[in-house]
Amino acid sequence: MDSTEAPERRGPISVERPPAPPLDVTARVDGWRAVVTWRPSTNAEAPASYRVTRRSGRGGTARAEPLGEVTGTELVDDRIGVGVDAHYTVVAVREGHGVSEAVASAPVMIAPDVSDVTTAVGESEVSVSWRRPPEALRVEVRRGAGTPPHDRGAGVVSVEHDGSGFRDTSVRTDQEYFYRVRAVYMTSQGWTRGSPGLLIRAVPGPKAEPVRDLRIDSGEDGPVASWTPPKRGRVSLYTDRSATTSTPGTPLEGAPLEGTPLEGSSLEGTPLEGEPVRGADGRCRMPLSLPAGVAHVVAVTVDGESRVRGASVRVTVAPPVTGLRAERFDTVVRLGWTWPEHTSSALVTWSADTEGGPANSGVSGPARWDRCSRVRYDAEGGFETPMGSGPLVVTVRTTILSGADEVLSAPSTVRVHGRVALDYRVEPLGLMRRERLVSLSANVPCRMPRIAVVFTPGEVQPHAHTSRDQVLSVLPARDLSAGEGVSVRVRPPWDSVPGWLTCFPLDPGTEVRLRQPPVRELRL
Repeated sequence: MDSTEAPERRGPISVERPPAPPLDVTARVDGWRAVVTWRPSTNAEAPASYRVTRRSGRGGTARAEPLGEVTGTELVDDRIGVGVDAHYTVVAVREGHGVSEAVASAPVMIAPDVSDVTTAVGESEVSVSWRRPPEALRVEVRRGAGTPPHDRGAGVVSVEHDGSGFRDTSVRTDQEYFYRVRAVYMTSQGWTRGSPGLLIRAVPGPKAEPVRDLRIDSGEDGPVASWTPPKRGRVSLYTDRSATTSTPGTPLEGAPLEGTPLEGSSLEGTPLEGEPVRGADGRCRMPLSLPAGVAHVVAVTVDGESRVRGASVRVTVAPPVTGLRAERFDTVVRLGWTWPEHTSSALVTWSADTEGGPANSGVSGPARWDRCSRVRYDAEGGFETPMGSGPLVVTVRTTILSGADEVLSAPSTVRVHGRVALDYRVEPLGLMRRERLVSLSANVPCRMPRIAVVFTPGEVQPHAHTSRDQVLSVLPARDLSAGEGVSVRVRPPWDSVPGWLTCFPLDPGTEVRLRQPPVRELRL
């Protein structure tokens, strides 16, 4: 029997598939370079690297320049030239599997704007100059009145120039104009493309009028600036630590609009916030918030695009006290505060607080004042003086000398409650008049403390609550309005007479005192 050899069994033949192409390939301009980004395919079976190529030109001028192979999802092209219209292709690469299909981005181009732009605005003309990029084919300038120009719409005018600037004399005074200056480039595919463009705002008008009579005075809440407003424009105030040598009327070239720091101009200062108010005398006034020390305040007039420096005033600001506190001892008020550095004197003023205080405050006429030196304050542990029994507004300002003048700091204020008196009466009641009705009333709104009605045996009238007293009743604390009263009915211990029926406040430190009735009502 013939034997035959069994055929050899072979396994399945594997076919190597190329990697999946990347997704969402995009390119964007970032300054003087292009940034290419993409996403890995969701069907990728294994990690891959990515090969990026820049492609530019067309036909016989077409060029393809490999930029590199990366494992991430971004590549920065910092070798692309100005005016090169390029797009980027990205392929996925996996060893042993070849490369994927190429995915291309939209074209991008480095198209920088003109630089070193300067603007000069007169009463009836606008002049602008610039430096053109050497790669630019030409420069386009378009003007819009009231709004920025867009292409060649209504009101858009092409402005003639010599390639490095223009002088526009076809403008009207006080009309707002916008100029868009664009550099135009020839792309590698033979087309023209413009830069994003610089937008320049200009308002032709007369030269701004400087403020020449700026003055800084001490006000109730600190320094107050005043000046005669110019016929046109708006005045802004700036402060600087150093003095200026410029005279009023010096133009500020390249300064921004009012309300912003004048960086990059001939004035470097910090704007002072506030809204000027014009008084009956025609002068504008504005309170100033200045740090302690020496500062120089300068007025700047802005009229359209014209800005000029005005007068400058040196200001010395005294630092205020902190932690002001007050404590009343009958008609005497004791103050305490923390002295700022380099101060040795303070002015203390006080006047009646008319906001809801009693009619007779104990302080009449204008505000009273006293000086307190630091030596006196340290020796006495504070400041203390009689100020009356009514509610008060007390203000403390430090004082320093600036040349021959005395400078006051911003005020630190504290309110002091008045010393309130409650009247009380004692009336006999009941059978054989052996009970008493004790009534209390307030002549001004106040907080009544807890009041004890006590019986004290003996012939001598008590003037303070002691352990010998027998408490017959306690009235709880409550708020009383003007003219309101409270009362309680008590029965004295008649087996302990002679004695006295009196009232005393139980809460320590209360600012309310009791005014006694005639002695005959208290004696039992």
